[in-house]
Amino acid sequence: MKNPMIQFKAIAKDITTDRKNAVLFAYEGVLITLVNNFINNNNNLFATRLGASNIELSLVASLPQVVGMLVLIPGGILTDRMKNKRQMLVISLFMLAAFYLVLGFVPMMGKYRLLMFLILISLSIGPMTLYNASWQAYFSDVVPISIRNKTFTLRTRWTFVINIAAPILTGTLLASAAANDEKLKFHQSFFWIGCVFIIFQILVLKRISGGYSEHVNEVSLKDLKNTAVKLMHNKKFLGFIGVALFFYMCWQADWTLYYIGQITYLKLNEAWLAYVNVGGALVQFLTVGFWSRINEKYGVRFGIIMGSLGLCFFPLIIILGSILQPAIAPTIFLILSTLGNFAFATVSLNIMQCLLQVIPDEGKTFSIAIYTLIITFSNAVMPIAGVKLYTSLGANLSGFHKTFLILFVLRIIATALWTLRWWVMRDEEK
Repeated sequence: MKNPMIQFKAIAKDITTDRKNAVLFAYEGVLITLVNNFINNNNNLFATRLGASNIELSLVASLPQVVGMLVLIPGGILTDRMKNKRQMLVISLFMLAAFYLVLGFVPMMGKYRLLMFLILISLSIGPMTLYNASWQAYFSDVVPISIRNKTFTLRTRWTFVINIAAPILTGTLLASAAANDEKLKFHQSFFWIGCVFIIFQILVLKRISGGYSEHVNEVSLKDLKNTAVKLMHNKKFLGFIGVALFFYMCWQADWTLYYIGQITYLKLNEAWLAYVNVGGALVQFLTVGFWSRINEKYGVRFGIIMGSLGLCFFPLIIILGSILQPAIAPTIFLILSTLGNFAFATVSLNIMQCLLQVIPDEGKTFSIAIYTLIITFSNAVMPIAGVKLYTSLGANLSGFHKTFLILFVLRIIATALWTLRWWVMRDEEK
């Protein structure tokens, strides 16, 4: 029998502020993931039910990013001036809940409902962008670098559990509704339920300890210029952002196209779309621990190579699914899509950690805002560019195949760039 004193010390060691914060960050991650699954992951379906065309569907992905770009820099300035960046998280989440509350009434707006949906969903990305940018800065303030990977892995693992369960629920509910009006009622309820999740998320954030700064940054235009100049001379930052941008461009180009292919050529309904999401989330959940250990052993710069390689398979998977017999296409597509997610956990797990390795502590939020601004601009352009390329190639099955073959080649190049970056920096701290 173990010595009671040793057992007591072991328990006391576990109940630390860092451990408590890790669990609370995981709870907070669960709640924002529920919001994303109930709302953002169903935006294309909602727009389709409102009568959106292919180009209008690409605007669902692109227009919100324009709003995100407009708020990033002023949001970064305000966040850096706050004694605790949690303040910005709370403010942005309250604003997000307000937009979702109004979005729930969009189906009641008659002939203007699609237009109002595009406007409101675009505006809602403003607070969501502020949340994402300030969360990264807040997380790095609260969590010591020595346990950052383990803390973020715990949060990521729990979010994958929600990514498994929530799509089954939402997909089953939407598929159970026969009429379009009934499906729209479910979408309305998703927005309002999302508001409740956000309120609980705010309560969880308020329980996280730490994150207070002794000195508040009074950022001036001169300070912004100096930070930007320093980043432009930061070779590690420039190298990272160049590779990350190319990677995101190759990925974001099919964000609308993939949905179009699933609906138009594979004829997937809401339930099948949910199964595909669940399959991917399940594999990510099962592999996140493995990739976390790879990060500990080989570093986050190595792990992202595998994530990028995994993304290369998806253009081939959607092409194969579109040429199979309709009776077997959904099942084969589901199996291959699930397997294709074998390393996708590294995308959410590693890229943020790679970013935090190359930005200075001074002006951290503003540095993150600049990075996010560049990636957000890509996100505003690339979904439209992908649809435009598909349209220029005939907007048919042949054009669809050609588009995804181009994306396959580009993703191979992106993987080669991540590999080159890892090789060049192989002797540096992991």
